[in-house]
Formats: sequence, structure tokens, C-alpha cells
Amino acid sequence: MTTKQLTRALIIGADGVIGSALYEHLTRRGMTVFGTTRRKAKVDMGRSLYLDLNQPQTLFDKLPDVDVAIICAAMARFADCRAQPDLAHRVNVIAPAELAQRLVERGTFVVRLSSSAVFDCRTPRVHADQPTAPRSVYGRLQAEAEKALLAIGYRTSVLRLTKIITSDFPLIRNWIAILAAGGSIEAFEDHTLCPLPLAAAVDAATTVLEHREGGIFQVSGASDISYADLARYLVRRLGLSSDRVIPVRAVDRGVLADDVTAYTSMDTTRLTAINGFIPPDPLAIFADVFGQLFAKPYETLEGRT
Repeated sequence: MTTKQLTRALIIGADGVIGSALYEHLTRRGMTVFGTTRRKAKVDMGRSLYLDLNQPQTLFDKLPDVDVAIICAAMARFADCRAQPDLAHRVNVIAPAELAQRLVERGTFVVRLSSSAVFDCRTPRVHADQPTAPRSVYGRLQAEAEKALLAIGYRTSVLRLTKIITSDFPLIRNWIAILAAGGSIEAFEDHTLCPLPLAAAVDAATTVLEHREGGIFQVSGASDISYADLARYLVRRLGLSSDRVIPVRAVDRGVLADDVTAYTSMDTTRLTAINGFIPPDPLAIFADVFGQLFAKPYETLEGRT
């Protein structure tokens, strides 16, 4: 186990949800942190670097000397990966592997974020050593990307995550808007998520970066919850009637069968052994993240019971 003090880090995709939070976290810890963006307007002469993963050579000659690097950027929308498979393959597989190879050759330890979508999502709390069996296009790309990275050698690691939940989670905001207008909300009863707070993802990424152990790590919530059960929890917290939730099947609303997940939770034994991580309960996560919303008066909501 390596615990040598880190001083310099590179975050590929530093303006994404996880990348930006990790950038701030590592900076607060006193590290010199470089971050990439594909938004040219955000590039400066300091530690913000331009990178388009469709053209990774834009960064090859400007790679900073760093102890560790983490690849957070990816095409993550299932529909986008299906609609643009060639672009998704370049962005999610080819470019990260090329960048990782160049960084490892410079002595950098490289971590790549991945997803529970590399599994078939038919059993809960999957162990890291279980063979990948992706059903979605996105999952197949992630599995291929993991294999390409780990083939580079011992200076590489993969961190798989479940669904990151923040206070800007669009689904919850949309549901609240519908309820506030007096409507009812449809929610999938056959499609689940395993929520994970952003802080837990950042802590896990920091642990993997600091310890620099090769192989696969997983960070996950404690269990899965259907979108219908999440919706029922929401209306209860808002003091509304349960009949404001209309359970539906995802496949009946246009979700491809291969994209429907019965389970996405994963085993976290390896991470727990290093930093004591305890997978959080799904409803506890939503209570914490959206607690302020739930505490507000909702006199404007119609049909309260």
C-alpha cells in the first residue's frame, strides 16, 4: 500500500459534477491540481487545460508532470452512446487509453471512473471480481475501457460508482414541479437506482488516488430502490397522497429493455478495508440531500391530504 504524500494531480473532466468537486477537495488539501475542460472559454494560462476527448492529441504536448491523474470525463448518457457509437467509442475508450498510456510512461498513477453498468444489473451488491456482462451500449464501452486501462500495467486503477445524487438532481426537481402544479407523477416500478452522495464519491476517489493500488475498486450505496418507491417517498415527505404516484414499466415508456436495471448496487469490501467506508441507505441519502426542500412549506401544492 502506497501512502506517499501527493503534491500534484490532474483531473480529466474537471468541470463535470465529480471532477469539479474533486478539484476543490484536492485543492483544499493543499495539492497543486490541474484540470481539463472542453470549453475553451474556461481555459486559462494556469492550471486549466483544454482537452477534447474526440481529439486527445490537443493535450499530449501539454501534459503536466503530476503524481496522479483521474479520468472523470465520458459520454455518460445511454441514448447518446447508442446514437453516436463511433464518437462514444473514441471518447470513452480510445482517448482515455491513449492519455493513460502517456501518463503512465511519465510515472503517473492513473485512475479511471467507471460504472455498475459493466454488469448485467440482475443481481444486487455485485463483487468487483465478478466477470463483466454489460447489456447496454454504455456498459459495453465502460467494460472495454476498464480492460484497456488495466492492461497498461500496475500504475492504473478503476473506480466503479453507482448513481451520484446532488441537490440539482433533475428528476426530483421535475417531480416537485409537477406536484406543485397539482399533477401526478409517473415513476418506473421495474427500473432502479442505487444512490450515492457526491461526497462519498469524492472521498472514494481521493482514497484510490492516495493509496495508488492497482486493480478495481467499487463505491456504492447500500441497496437499490425503484423509481416508483422513490416517488412514493417524495410524496410522503411532502405530505401528499400516495395516489399522486402512478407506477409504470420503463419498457412501456420507451426505455430499451437492455437499459432497464433491476439492481445497480455493488460490493465495497476493498474500499471499506482501506478507509472504513459504510454504504449509505438510499432514503437517508435523499433525506440528507433534499432535506431543505422537504422542510419548506408547500402551501402552493394542490390536493394535499
